[in-house]
Amino acid sequence: MARSRRKSAPRRKKNKRETTVDDAVYTMCTVEDEESATERIKVKKKSKADTALEKFALATVAKKIDGLKAEFASLKSWTPQKTAQTAFAANKTRNRYNNVPCYDDTRVVLKFDVPPEVDYIHANYVKTKLCKLDNKFICTQGPMDTTINDFWRMTWQEKPRSIIMLCKLTEGGKPKCAQYFPGKTNETKQFGKVVVQNVRTTSPASETVFESVQLNVCVTGEPTIKITLFKWLDWPDFGVPASGMGMLRILRQVRDCPNTTAIVHCSAGIGRTGTIVACEICLKILLEGKNLNVLDVIKEIRSQRAGAVQTEAQYVYLHKTLLEYINAKKIDKEKISEFFTAYKAYQKKAV
Repeated sequence: MARSRRKSAPRRKKNKRETTVDDAVYTMCTVEDEESATERIKVKKKSKADTALEKFALATVAKKIDGLKAEFASLKSWTPQKTAQTAFAANKTRNRYNNVPCYDDTRVVLKFDVPPEVDYIHANYVKTKLCKLDNKFICTQGPMDTTINDFWRMTWQEKPRSIIMLCKLTEGGKPKCAQYFPGKTNETKQFGKVVVQNVRTTSPASETVFESVQLNVCVTGEPTIKITLFKWLDWPDFGVPASGMGMLRILRQVRDCPNTTAIVHCSAGIGRTGTIVACEICLKILLEGKNLNVLDVIKEIRSQRAGAVQTEAQYVYLHKTLLEYINAKKIDKEKISEFFTAYKAYQKKAV
């Protein structure tokens, strides 16, 4: 009688990757339950982005406010390589401030309705090699009464989805920007060959930092383009807002329309404007899991838009805004709170 063979259970092949880091998990500890069965607790490995965010947060807290002030002071001795400003010098009446140059190398050259109009506007393309941006940015001065048509020629040419306005029309009793768009809902105005309609204000009642205005922009015989105008309600000239969360919300909405252009302006188009563009570049660097050197970001922007991030307060506020973003992700909240406390004291001294 043939002896029956007992079938053995098939051997389970070892997966060589089971204990490797590639699984994005590691055994943190073992826990025995009441029946003495041991189970493995798996915890997700920290992402590259979270690692970069944490590293930046800890480095910023360690620098303290005085360290950031010293960093900004070091920018005074730095100058970009290409500073030719021929077009700026040749168009003095189209410049809001004669001490804020517009570099030839990165200036927006107008092509729409040229000639008979000139090709100059005080505006620069700002790009980066430090990360991959979702959007293109143009930094420009607040339109003057005599350059509103130029602004809309640029807008029609570049087809942005967003315009970010960071100043009021007047501040401290001084004109900072012309009324370059229809101010009332359903109002339509024509600027040269460009027709602009204020469709509606879409900001939620809970939003107290900025208004969102929907604009329709068209030229006879061409399809209408739709633009969201973000109007910051109270960012003081040479100063900073109380919180950075409003800036982060605007940037998130701009990012929601990838592969589009955003035109950003304040009065001169360098201080507040440079700060918000720098914030977006810094965030993208961190979210790509890279080490962030904010000074390198400012230098890169300044090589394209002269004087971007104009004041020490704006530089410190930029760091505070980045820490607010990191804090909202519940990373190093206790350490970051130390910086926030020091920042409050810094703001009181600045007032």
